[in-house]
Amino acid sequence: MERNQFRRNPVTGQWSIILADGFDINELISAVRTQRQPDHANTSSRYHEGNEADTPPEIFAIRDDGSKKDEPGWAVRVLPNTQPLLEIHGELNSRGVGQYDVLDGVGAHEMVIESPQPGVDMSNMSLTQLQNVLLAYRARLLDLKRDARFRYVMVHKNYGEATVDLAGHAHSHIIATPITPARVKAELVNAMEHYKHKERCLFCDIVFQEENDDERVILANEHFVALAPFAARAPFSVWVMPREHETFFEWNDQYGALAQILQSVLVKIKTTLNDPNFVMVLHTGPNLSTGQHRGYWKTLEKDYHWYFEITPRFRTYTSFEVGSGFHVNVVSPERATRILKTEKID
Repeated sequence: MERNQFRRNPVTGQWSIILADGFDINELISAVRTQRQPDHANTSSRYHEGNEADTPPEIFAIRDDGSKKDEPGWAVRVLPNTQPLLEIHGELNSRGVGQYDVLDGVGAHEMVIESPQPGVDMSNMSLTQLQNVLLAYRARLLDLKRDARFRYVMVHKNYGEATVDLAGHAHSHIIATPITPARVKAELVNAMEHYKHKERCLFCDIVFQEENDDERVILANEHFVALAPFAARAPFSVWVMPREHETFFEWNDQYGALAQILQSVLVKIKTTLNDPNFVMVLHTGPNLSTGQHRGYWKTLEKDYHWYFEITPRFRTYTSFEVGSGFHVNVVSPERATRILKTEKID
């Protein structure tokens, strides 16, 4: 079977994942938006607890003491994706095709089933359950970064546009790639340049200024702050980040406090903005051992700072945004902060 590929755009330097085959073109061009399944009681899913035999074997799970792999008794379960963008087996096979650069689609694509039952999401699950989800992220990041082929591991959650098979069942994705994504690379370079000139972490400077200005801080606790970024790309974007310097999400040990502030932000978004679809991405340091082997990121542990980015999806982009690459945000971060803090539309 033909493999998916990474292909590099020689003009922009950005890479794309090109699917070999199998995507339903009718789904691509359909004007019908996939909706969340409201009737959880009538939703049958192989991802429910008790249906473990209907899924691929689990990679990792947080379980009750005494429960066995691929059997009931789990709180969070990590599975290989049944339609992965990237495949774990094989070599990268880096090569040139004329002037173009190509790699085989080698990587990892895992799915985190966040609850044994449907009808539960991060905004309404128990804080213990949400903490378990975060601990599952941590365990998989640590494991995947042991693979020297992978430069970056990304946690990605798309709430509200689930496939039929996963309708009503909270889940997220973990994707490991042999290439540092373009946006992550830009962050790494900017953070490094800031540190080079000021010998301070750029993100720590942002936290310090935002907490002093108090115009865009939505929530804060002892360990974390949730803020509307100054140059937010989209309406009601929120960053949740540690107040103290920390490069890697997997080095954190305050997952209870993180679960609390993360859930509080998601509840505000859900109740204030009429339960919008959103994308949540974890921005964390890349695979340090792989980077050091290539001579990259010599000041990474001092200049980079992990955070979660939550972006509600209102489909407000314009033709100017698509054509120019400039993001057009129709709600200022300051106004978004006021609305989310008070939970009232002004």
